[in-house]
Amino acid sequence: MKRYRCDDCRETSQVCLTDAAYWTEARRHRNIAHTGLIPDGERAIDVPVARLLDIPRGQAVASVILFLVVVGAVLAR
Repeated sequence: MKRYRCDDCRETSQVCLTDAAYWTEARRHRNIAHTGLIPDGERAIDVPVARLLDIPRGQAVASVILFLVVVGAVLAR
């Protein structure tokens, strides 16, 4: 996932989920704001993706306990 950034115009796109969407956004901006030319301040910003390991330990423990309680309640019926 990336965001298109033009430092010359100080504009940043919404998150582009695919490379094709990123390049479409880059072409769109170039054509509208720079008459098709590539600006010097153009760059791609990588959007960090949350990983399972990024969850705080206490929250992960609480989630596992809650999951086990729900599973135990379902099995007890």
